[in-house]
Amino acid sequence: MNFELTMHGLSIGALELRWYSVMILSGLLAGIVLAQREAKRLGENPEHVVNIAVLGAVAGLIGARTYHVIDKWNEVYVHDPVTVFFIWKGGIGIFGAVAGSALALAAYVWWVNRGTRAGKPGAKPMNVLRWFDIGAPAFLLGQGIGRWGNFFNQELFGPPTDLPWGIPIDAANRPFQYLSDTHFHPLFLYESLLSLLGVAVILYLARRLAHRLRVGDLLLMYFIWYPAERFVLEFLRTDNWRIGDVPMAQIVSTLLVVASVLALVWWRRPRAADIHGALDDYTSARESRSAARRRRRRGEAAPEPPSVA
Repeated sequence: MNFELTMHGLSIGALELRWYSVMILSGLLAGIVLAQREAKRLGENPEHVVNIAVLGAVAGLIGARTYHVIDKWNEVYVHDPVTVFFIWKGGIGIFGAVAGSALALAAYVWWVNRGTRAGKPGAKPMNVLRWFDIGAPAFLLGQGIGRWGNFFNQELFGPPTDLPWGIPIDAANRPFQYLSDTHFHPLFLYESLLSLLGVAVILYLARRLAHRLRVGDLLLMYFIWYPAERFVLEFLRTDNWRIGDVPMAQIVSTLLVVASVLALVWWRRPRAADIHGALDDYTSARESRSAARRRRRRGEAAPEPPSVA
């Protein structure tokens, strides 16, 4: 039986295990563990996590591949359409994965709540925004780990660099105009580190500001953090999907960040009842101070507080 260990995977006879798939699966498993911990912390049933993860993985994979294929259709897939299904060779778009996974989570919550309304025994209603809060840092963790699959597939690299952490790329994957000793920016590494940092920041804020956060805030933090990092890293990408001279990812990132910031502000706008209550408190306090000044001018003592029986 032949045994071969390569940059791309492990081959044992006819069986091939690709490191790209291993890293994607590792990210999924790590996300499941984190989501279960967050579900327990927020008082939700962690048993839902695996169901959501399985559905989200399938829908996210379809969405991610669709995004990538649309991006590379004229360049790659129009000449050999059957390779659209060769996902083990790499090629996914994170924004497509986000959309697919979000739809899967929303569909699962709808299905569970439908059973609850029908009187299904033991069914507890689920709050879709609460579960998006649970899933947001878990999804970002999966991204941070899964990005290492791009390293083994030698994809998601930037322009040439002389920095000590630059990486070499095989001739089959690097642009033809560069020599074999050329090193490139490891964009997968930058995105992985920034995503893992984002997980730490979101989890810290989720605990430090737990008394001030509203349901859905962690989701909005994700849609601010990741699109912001992606917007910056797009300046280093050389093969990105563009509309005119603007990378598509930067357009999507800008829309997501602006929409998320506006949502955070809108959710915290003063409500009419809060404004009226504040005005009533202000008026009452002002009247009390005026009455106290009048009593002092007349030399009267302050009224005795009511006794408690």
